[in-house]
Amino acid sequence: MTPARKKIHASIVVLATALAAGCAPTKPPLDELDAASRALAAARQADAPQLAAAEYRAAGRHFDQAQAAQRDEDYDAAAQLAAESLADSELALAKAKLARARAEVERLTRENEGLQGDLDSHPAALQQEQP
Repeated sequence: MTPARKKIHASIVVLATALAAGCAPTKPPLDELDAASRALAAARQADAPQLAAAEYRAAGRHFDQAQAAQRDEDYDAAAQLAAESLADSELALAKAKLARARAEVERLTRENEGLQGDLDSHPAALQQEQP
């Protein structure tokens, strides 16, 4: 083999090795699927199905798709879909917490209005308490 042919042969071997490594299957995204599953459960426990329904449904749909991709050994797609499910679950959880906080603010506002009404209707009681 001539020196030029050796260089070409070596380049082809390097290229083939790089391509084979690039095509080699990645590892199953078990950690990503586990994290997405835990996030979905946390959102469910925070009543996200009722308080952030669209985001919760998106999280569940992406998780189901991630599991299907995992079964099909499309690990890159499974990892991406698991990440999307995780993000959707976190958004659903945040929106559910926000909805609960808003409901609590409304409850306290109504309670304060009731107390203010009591104070307004009993001004004599206020004057007796003042020194």
